[in-house]
Amino acid sequence: MRLPPIRTTFAIIEERSQPSVIDEPQIDTPTDAESPSNSKFHLNTFSSLRHRNYRYLFASTFMASGGNWIQQITIAWLAWDMTESALIVGAVTASRGLPSLITSPLGGVLSDRMDRRQLILMIQVILGALAVGFALLVASGNLQIWHLFVFTFVSGAGWTMNNPVRQSLVPDTVPREDLMNAIALNSAAFQLFRIIGVVLGGQLIAFTGPSTNFMIQGIAYVFMAVLILQIHVPKRDNRVSRQESMLENFKGGVNYVRSEHMTLALILLGMVPALFVMPFINALIPVFNDEVLGNGPKGLGNLMAMYAVGAMLGTFVLASLQNFRHKGQLLIGAAIASGFTLIVFGYTNWMPMSMFVLFLSGAAHMMYMATNNTLIQLTTPPEFRGRVLSLFFLDHALTPLGSLFAGFLAWQYGSPFAFAVGGTIASSMVIVMAFRFRALRETTA
Repeated sequence: MRLPPIRTTFAIIEERSQPSVIDEPQIDTPTDAESPSNSKFHLNTFSSLRHRNYRYLFASTFMASGGNWIQQITIAWLAWDMTESALIVGAVTASRGLPSLITSPLGGVLSDRMDRRQLILMIQVILGALAVGFALLVASGNLQIWHLFVFTFVSGAGWTMNNPVRQSLVPDTVPREDLMNAIALNSAAFQLFRIIGVVLGGQLIAFTGPSTNFMIQGIAYVFMAVLILQIHVPKRDNRVSRQESMLENFKGGVNYVRSEHMTLALILLGMVPALFVMPFINALIPVFNDEVLGNGPKGLGNLMAMYAVGAMLGTFVLASLQNFRHKGQLLIGAAIASGFTLIVFGYTNWMPMSMFVLFLSGAAHMMYMATNNTLIQLTTPPEFRGRVLSLFFLDHALTPLGSLFAGFLAWQYGSPFAFAVGGTIASSMVIVMAFRFRALRETTA
């Protein structure tokens, strides 16, 4: 059956004159209407945007990621401006991820117990009010360094709680065959605002002051709440029992992961880049840029921008694969490439080549993570989806450990050697798991 024309831009409009059963899909009940044949390859980058509910969710993700990146650059700038201490800047930044060990599992349990749409709304209203209140505090001139720690910690708790809830809502807005496309487009939106948000945040600090950035974040969360209100998904009748405690619900999710080797392998694979890829990229590129390439801040910005551009392009390539059957092989290949490009980067000493390798690294890494996320959602029953995703997002708590390891290697042996070690460990672990978990490399979910 041929697909209808696809829009490359989305107008958030409810077309009540043309209702379609595909607007309220269930992940385990693929919709026949507008479904591409599994036997054919379809190049269709924006296919998920034809679904009304997903258009609203995608737009809200765009707003949320914009506010998130503007906040992060502004917090780091304030910490440096107030203390001129790299240690304090690092500590403030790290405090954002500390709550994830508690808030991510909590968000997963609540996601399986409650209406996910209402839960996202509650979290966003709280985060929006927090951002507006902090904007007023900054504008008053009474800001102290401990305020930064408290604000970053609380906003980080809200963000890490929101992650599994938002991701578990995606399969409720698109049919099964469009899930990989939808997750890839979500990742693309996040990466796009990683570029735009950092530049915009810096310019706003220079022209209007830091308080404006937090006010913009609060306003963005208000618009995001309005968009979430427009999403209408079928009521779930498979929520976990509220007669059990939340701790028992969480244990049930852990037991499910332990009993399902495929799910366990996917979660373990998600931890590899959190320990041996992203910490090396974030912590050591500034060192490599100075020690090996001999560049200043402009060169550092070019390197990080190329990684982000590669990541965004990688998600668009993944979105274009539509209902690609060999997702397990794609996951393993992208994961190995993510580690291998790190090794190659460590041996570059020419700026154009370094930028090109980082471009490839960003593309491989995002294809790796988005495919992993897709497979977890495709293979997890709806009643466990939130809790499983909360375990998947616990990888954020491992990043500080990876940063310490990367920093130690660079301190003792230099940044090129550190990149080589990180990439070798990452690729080796993926290869071992690919052989250990046969279902991982053979899945056609």
